Amino acid sequence: MTASRPIACAVAIVAIHALALAAVAAAGAWTRAYVAALPDEAFAVVHVRPDGTKSRHLPHHDFEGQVDLPHLRNALARLDQVHWEDPVDAERAKLHLLMHRPALGGSRRSARTPVDSEAH
Repeated sequence: MTASRPIACAVAIVAIHALALAAVAAAGAWTRAYVAALPDEAFAVVHVRPDGTKSRHLPHHDFEGQVDLPHLRNALARLDQVHWEDPVDAERAKLHLLMHRPALGGSRRSARTPVDSEAH
């Protein structure tokens, strides 16, 4: 029974941490700790280097996987400011973010890309 007590404490600490992070996200601004704790799926692009380290760019999904509109707007505005390690990542990020534009109340057709043009 003594082994289960540390596990229960660890679970409680993780739950409290998750609630605190969710409260921060709900408040609007995302702290560095919040962004660092986000899963890779929350970012437009995750670049994996040959040594296995990652660089994650343009977070716009919250912990529940929902698109966060202010962060989506910010990510779209910052596309050209990112130092891309691989130019292919820039296009992947752009396409991923544009896929979410309907959530902003606009349509993808209003911001046509070469890929959109080829599809029609």
